[in-house]
Amino acid sequence: MDTEEEQVEKLKAWLKENGLSIVFGIVIGVGGIAGYKYWEQVQETAAAEASGHFTQMIDALSAGNDEELQAHADTLIAEHASTDYALMAHMALARQHVIDAEFEQAASALQQVVGSAGERPLAYIARTRLAAVQLQTGQYDQAMSTLAIQFPDEFAAITNELRGDILALQGKDGEAVEAYRKAQSSEPAPANAQFLQRKLNDLGSTS
Repeated sequence: MDTEEEQVEKLKAWLKENGLSIVFGIVIGVGGIAGYKYWEQVQETAAAEASGHFTQMIDALSAGNDEELQAHADTLIAEHASTDYALMAHMALARQHVIDAEFEQAASALQQVVGSAGERPLAYIARTRLAAVQLQTGQYDQAMSTLAIQFPDEFAAITNELRGDILALQGKDGEAVEAYRKAQSSEPAPANAQFLQRKLNDLGSTS
């Protein structure tokens, strides 16, 4: 059986090697950008032109067509800046930048949403994704600052797990365990409870 120190080092090594997977799990996913039902409601009230660009942008996102994605996103940002379509354009661009390992650009796109969405759900979603990108690039203090606001209860699991990941990589193992346990007890439950337990096990905490 590994010593406690060996277990901690294994977790840190895993996070460093698989940080991009963590980011992908949080940032990527067309369906996870906001929720299709929400977008049906937006499309019912938005201008037909914006709706068309949005639909084509999502198609380009799904197909991995960077040029088409950029073109439709640029149109939404420039011509429909006051709508949620512009915010979603930044979210879509952030997703593609992560896929292309362009983390600085991804962070910039997400910061646009954080700065413009107020207290709407998209702002909180963007914050978690921004923190994940900052974790990936080793900007641990910035990631903690990004998470240092009052999130709605629905975000408790993901924000506490992210805090745990950051703290573990900073060598603050006791605080990381505490954050992971908070994530475990959150409602709604963590998306991958088994994976979260593995992180706790690797830090020597089995309860």
